[in-house]
Amino acid sequence: MKATISNSSKILTMMALSSLLFINCTKETQPEPEPEPDPDPVSVVEGCDTFTEQDPSLNTAAIDFECTGNAFLEEDALSADNLDGNWGRFGGPDGQAYLKLNYIDNPNASGINTSTKVLSITENAGIEPWAGFFFNLNEKVNFPSGQEAIAIDVHSAAPGQDVLFKMEDSTNSDVFKESRVVTTAEGAWETLTYNFTAEDSGKYDRIVIIANIVKTNDAEAVYYMDNIRFTTPEEVTENGSAPTAEAAAPTKDASEVMSIFSDAYTDVEGTNFNPNWGQATVATIEEIATDKNVLKYEGINYQGTEFASALDASAYQFIHLDYWTADSTALNFFLISTGPAETAKALDVTTKEQWISVDIPLSDFSGVDLADIIQFKVDGNGTVFFDNIYFHTPADAATEPTSAAPAPTAAAEGVMSIFSDSYTDVEGTNFNPDWGQATASTIVEIATDNSAIKYQGLNYQGTQFASALNVSAYQYIHIDYWTADSTALNFFLISTGPQETAKALDVSTKGEWVSVDIPLSDFTGVDLADVIQFKVDGNGTVFFDNIYFHN
Repeated sequence: MKATISNSSKILTMMALSSLLFINCTKETQPEPEPEPDPDPVSVVEGCDTFTEQDPSLNTAAIDFECTGNAFLEEDALSADNLDGNWGRFGGPDGQAYLKLNYIDNPNASGINTSTKVLSITENAGIEPWAGFFFNLNEKVNFPSGQEAIAIDVHSAAPGQDVLFKMEDSTNSDVFKESRVVTTAEGAWETLTYNFTAEDSGKYDRIVIIANIVKTNDAEAVYYMDNIRFTTPEEVTENGSAPTAEAAAPTKDASEVMSIFSDAYTDVEGTNFNPNWGQATVATIEEIATDKNVLKYEGINYQGTEFASALDASAYQFIHLDYWTADSTALNFFLISTGPAETAKALDVTTKEQWISVDIPLSDFSGVDLADIIQFKVDGNGTVFFDNIYFHTPADAATEPTSAAPAPTAAAEGVMSIFSDSYTDVEGTNFNPDWGQATASTIVEIATDNSAIKYQGLNYQGTQFASALNVSAYQYIHIDYWTADSTALNFFLISTGPQETAKALDVSTKGEWVSVDIPLSDFTGVDLADVIQFKVDGNGTVFFDNIYFHN
């Protein structure tokens, strides 16, 4: 049913009758005064001159937010006091308008979206990362043949905005289907596609959206969306979607370990690896090699692990994790003690399709009672595999590597190598230019026919090329590094100017080779067609190997 909302009102004009009437003996009838015209309609929906209110239908037209559809008025919001509401919000404190929806002028009418109006989503600081909104449709969605997907135009301020789109039955929220797509554009409109199937027709009459599911707002955040419509499903490419080899076998003695999940040790008993916390994540235990199991978290939003009784990990110094992902762009690991008191540690997911080993100091989990750990939690996105999760205390640590870094697998024709025994390096590089550094830089042999660069007593250290390198055709720089004692480490690309940009390297893992592939896009401001130097700064002693550009 359609109705035009306005603030128009009838204006009643009072007239001084005594000044208009006179005695008329012939009783002539006085003419009626002409009525004042109604004022122009004024919309009650901010941002719209007029507004046609209706529950939209995807079956008849795209939802374009051109001042037609759901008005998102507070009096129409679904609540315990208004069970007939046709929209609502979730993920914030009761009784507050912590998430507001408005129709506004398109803030960037260009590219794929030049429409006049769009929907803005304004979120308060401090609300849950899973905060979002929903609105009802006027009928169940029926997907046209060949268009079993939903497209949404999203204005992506920066790559990495993780947008969840969900459809559900407004009378039974247990009937739903959802998926997540991460933006890749920067400062531009981008179309995100969410695949459904023909079997999903006739099931759903409510749309649910979370604008950025992995982000906790430190300040007010504003997002923009437009043009929800049917589209052709996108082909899903299974590209390296699961590891084909197991993680490196742990070397810690069992007496130094309290194991949660590992085939190498005896795990604590009674752990629930998939408690029902309302998560969208699909958690399973899968075998990837003979007698070798891993935890698989598919489509992560968040996922818990619950212990049969509280663990006392106060005698340990580290928690070890091995993890592998092909597509995650954000990943956090939490320890939780009674309260609950929880603290997160961000895990580096720049390296794809490779097992990453980390040993996180338990001192990083400030505020958590290490004698009373009741749960783990992971949040983020994508699909991630975990193995060898255990608390441990280090034995006497080695001060230098005893084995070579993993052999690179990139094809030589796709590589520009700076330092590696696996490739032909660019010629004339000076690995120890005199920049006044305190660092002692040497090339040492780690294993037979395998060399590494050793930076001892690092403060800073340069690498100077014989001539400028043009690396603009490459996407990544690969680095293997090993340290027993560094607590801070940064790697710089430098172009003429000089213009330099740093990338912090994670040194929480001690006594193991760590492999990273850093996107060259991270080195903003550096002219990639004119790279003249590398620089490293930090502390401790660090070994480097297999430094090369690649795609």
